[in-house]
Amino acid sequence: MASAPPAPSKSETGILVLFQHLGRSLSKHKLLVAAILVLGVLQAALLKAPLILIGKVVRDLFPRTSTVPADPRATALDAVQTNLFEWTGLAHWMPGAGLAQTAALVAILAVLGSLTVYGFRMCANLATVRVVVDMRNAICEHLMHLSLRFFAKQRSGDLISTVSNDTATIQRSFTLFLENAYIEPLMIVSNAVIAGMIIPWLFWVVIGLAVVLAIPMMSFGRRVQKGSRKSLHALGRATDTMSQMFQGFRTVKAFQLEKRELEEFDKDNQNFLKRTMRMVQAKTVSQSLLYLLYMLGFAGMLVALHHIVSRDELQQIGEAQVMTAIAAIGTTYTHVKRTARTYNMIKESQGAMDRIAVHLDAKSEIVDRVGATVLDDPRGEVVFDNVSFAYDADTVIDRLSLRVEPGQKVAFVGPSGSGKSTLLNLLTRFYDPTGGRILIDGHDLRDLALASYLRHVATVDQQPFLFNTSIRENILLGRAGASDTEMLEAARAALVDEFVDGLDEGYDTGVHERGSRLSGGQLQRITIARAILRDPTFLLLDEATSALDSESERGVQEALDNLMVGRTSFIVAHRLSTVRHVDRIHVLEKGRIVESGSHDELVALGGAYKRLLDMQSSL
Repeated sequence: MASAPPAPSKSETGILVLFQHLGRSLSKHKLLVAAILVLGVLQAALLKAPLILIGKVVRDLFPRTSTVPADPRATALDAVQTNLFEWTGLAHWMPGAGLAQTAALVAILAVLGSLTVYGFRMCANLATVRVVVDMRNAICEHLMHLSLRFFAKQRSGDLISTVSNDTATIQRSFTLFLENAYIEPLMIVSNAVIAGMIIPWLFWVVIGLAVVLAIPMMSFGRRVQKGSRKSLHALGRATDTMSQMFQGFRTVKAFQLEKRELEEFDKDNQNFLKRTMRMVQAKTVSQSLLYLLYMLGFAGMLVALHHIVSRDELQQIGEAQVMTAIAAIGTTYTHVKRTARTYNMIKESQGAMDRIAVHLDAKSEIVDRVGATVLDDPRGEVVFDNVSFAYDADTVIDRLSLRVEPGQKVAFVGPSGSGKSTLLNLLTRFYDPTGGRILIDGHDLRDLALASYLRHVATVDQQPFLFNTSIRENILLGRAGASDTEMLEAARAALVDEFVDGLDEGYDTGVHERGSRLSGGQLQRITIARAILRDPTFLLLDEATSALDSESERGVQEALDNLMVGRTSFIVAHRLSTVRHVDRIHVLEKGRIVESGSHDELVALGGAYKRLLDMQSSL
């Protein structure tokens, strides 16, 4: 059953969050913002200017039937019309040309209008892309600074959906916002001004109609926002299902799970479809209602025009001017519709922003304390001082105390769930102890600057991870600035050269995603070479050979032995044969050390370690 979508953050909800982020991002580009504002005003003026010429076109086309106002310059509209001809020079170049003069002015306005439309949209889209790039960078940067506890509770599909799908939704909305939410209200005001120049009260009719139409628009916008949040959550779940299906492709094929996985994927997609259609329904009902209300308002305006304005007054104004006013009001619906569409998209983006805000509000409990100590040249001593740890309510480490001397090799063994890997997670400070403390050369690990400490730590996990690049680059990730000679020395120590020499491109061979071109043993040797290149003081090995066959294990174990020389090493092992020669073995049960000693001492003791050894021997 699908889990409920995450609740939006109280501190970040509300449509203002979009404007706040837009404002913060655009504040870095003040010249670009100024260009958008200026070009927007010019675009509205130039695109509405042809309406002013309707009266003159009608009088030019029907000179005998058109009623000419008593004083053509008595109206502000005619004054603007006259000024347009004078500003463009047409009044002097084409005096008395009539319709040809008007056509020339329309052509000039068209050229200028097209240039402003081009410039405005280019600037608006540039601003939008910059906003979304800033947002994606901010999200990824924030997520990368969160602790392992956060990622343990998240589905990877949801995180991917947030960074890609949610920001893509916001990009579309920001584009509409910059292109429409600014321009369309200017167009509505321009129509109101043109109508008001002819019949003053029509100005308030247009403005009032736009305000009335905003009421259902905002009401249905809230439904769109709610539906968007649910739709995006469903999309994230479908993405997660698809991700697991592809990542586990071998298991799916081997166990003939294609039908089950496809049914699960289809179920998630159907849920996405249902939730999306609810959002679409809210948007379409809003648009339909807007059209109905606008046309009813337009009809009411015509009735009012008939009853309020006398026939003598209409004749004084002139039929052509009245047609101009009606044309201005008639084109207002297009701008109201675009404004409504923009508002719905912004509300849809708010659902995406709510999901983003949930992640951005997440705080990492792993942070440097004020005045944290920088660890420059550690000796390698580690002390667990009465350490306890719990995942939520489940205690995993229970008041454990242990001292490890510099350069000592210690192993943790025990049944699954005994806390072995958790100790390594505490040493890398993926988590902080819920009780007690871990001392590094006498310093509480929480008092150290984490970056300075991790520079002296290297890990080799059970499941080696390689990036989709060359073998050379994967090894060089161990230490920034390492030379190619140092890389080759580390590769030889990890026995990587034994198989790289047989590859056509050598160390420049691409490993593909997750190292799919190499065997498990080869992958592990590359991760060991990466650890050797790091030259760590503290080495953490988490069942580094448990997934390998016997032949691969021998080669990897030899590489690990090279790696552990002179380093404080912590080994978590399932195969007890791999820890026979460490300095000290600690047997864990339920988060406590129940036995400690060398291999021979623990065998002679005949306790928990001996039982584990006998169980493996009998398999």
